[in-house]
Order: sequence, then C-alpha cells, then structure tokens
Amino acid sequence: MIFFSKILLWFRACLKYKYGQRLYLNIIPVTIMLLVFSFIFSMKAIQPENPIDKFYYGDTIKFSGFDWVIKDSKNKLTGPGKNYFSNSTENVWVDSLGKLHLKITQRNEKWYASEVRLTQSLGYGKYIFYLDPLPQELDKDMVIGLFMYDAHDTSNFHKELDIEFSKWGEKKNANSQYVIQPYENTPHRFQSDLNYPSKQTIAVRKRKIDFSSVYTDERPTDTTDQLIQKWKYKPENVYRTGDEKVSINVWLYKASETASLKDVEVIISKFEFVPFKFEKHKPVWPKIKIFNKSKNKS
Repeated sequence: MIFFSKILLWFRACLKYKYGQRLYLNIIPVTIMLLVFSFIFSMKAIQPENPIDKFYYGDTIKFSGFDWVIKDSKNKLTGPGKNYFSNSTENVWVDSLGKLHLKITQRNEKWYASEVRLTQSLGYGKYIFYLDPLPQELDKDMVIGLFMYDAHDTSNFHKELDIEFSKWGEKKNANSQYVIQPYENTPHRFQSDLNYPSKQTIAVRKRKIDFSSVYTDERPTDTTDQLIQKWKYKPENVYRTGDEKVSINVWLYKASETASLKDVEVIISKFEFVPFKFEKHKPVWPKIKIFNKSKNKS
C-alpha cells in the first residue's frame, strides 16, 4: 500500500492546475516516470518465460547450416534425469567434417551431459538425423535423444516427440524407442544395431506423426532389408506447430556416472529438414465417430 501511495503522490506532483480550470502536465517528471517504467518492463521482458530456458543462454554452434544453442546448467542438476549439462568444448563440438559430437565426460568428480537445441522452430515437415556408428558400446545408463520440444506449452506435454536410444539401466532391454508424450502413451520399442550408420526420421503433420529408422550402409548379414523400424501415430488432437524446437542430447538415466566409468559419445553426421509447405494451410476436419447400434434380438 505504501508503494502505491507513493506512486499516487508522484502523479499528483506531475499535474499542475492553471486558473483552477484547465489541467496541464509538468513534462519533466512525467518523462522521467515514463522512462523508469519503460526500463522496468523491458528488464522483465528479457527474462525467460519458463525456468527451463535459463539453461539455454550460452554459446551457439553452426551445424548442418543451422544455429544451435548449447545447454549449460551452470553446475546445477537439471532434467532430464538430474544431470549436469556443460557447454564445454570437451562435451560439444563440430569437427572438420562438419559432424556434431556430444559426450558425457567426467571432470572434477562430476559427470557432465550435453545437449544442443535449434534456435528456431521449423514447423511441419521431415526432421532427419544421420547417426554415425557409436564409438563405444551403448552404456546401459546413457540415453541418446533426438526430439522436438516446446518449453512453454505445458498444456500439451510440451508437444514432445522422441526417438531415443537407451537400455534404461537394464542390459536386457530393447535399445530403441519412439515416444509421443505423455509417456503413458505406450512407447514403440525395438532393437537397433548401433554399430552401423542410420537415418532417423520424424515426419510431422497435423493429423499424423511418422517415425522411421533405416540403416544407411549395407550390413554384412543374411538380410538385405535396410529398414530398422517404422511407426505411424495419429494423435487424438491436431498437432499444431508453434515454438517447438529440435534438440539432440546424451545424458545419464537414474545414475551419477556411466556404468563403464568411461566417457561416452554420440556423433551426428548431419541434420536435414524437408518442409511440408502446404500442411499449415490444410483445413482440419473434425473427427466423426460412427457408433454401430446393436440390434436387440427378439
């Protein structure tokens, strides 16, 4: 109340009566007041709208023609999986061939995960990730994530779409999955041979999400089928693009260190985006459910 009383007094000081009739503004205090309020509101505007965003103010790198911002948790534990994320060049870098390297490394008795996120939203289209063979065996506690995420849209589970590679702490588990959040929507799990390069795709339309995984190099096996897995999902509600952005990460699942106690790495050789140019303008017709009336037997 004291604060608002002082504001009221300030306004009164800014006003000057002349001849008891007409009202004039004292231009100097009014100008100062407007500048102060403008500064206060501008400072408020540059603050992150969501606590998640505070970890994305840092260095950017150029990869596959796109700008990516590197996640840095500033030596604080954060999700996913309660990890420390680092923007160190020991964790994130692009090599001379243009390939993106993400590592989980140990420094100063801490294990640091890594993540990059696109600086722009791309909308409807095909999101294609080219995955190099893993430099080491897939550690049972590491997770590799290729995903879309809207940090601000909490009402729609952040519109999160995932391709993930992990054994989730158990060596017997299948090492790959497609996920539509919330996780209660049963993930589509399968097995991949991560010793071979692959192309991972998420195709996003209003009424359909397509996932596919394909080997990009012939494997010396008894099969010539390069398809690893594919899955089509039709969301209950229209998937509306907005501020979702692509992220790539590698992190620890319910662990403070890798099971092997060694650094682990994932290499993405290329990222591509193929837009569905007319998808945004396509009309969305409401779903019509037809109920079959059961006939009563006399």
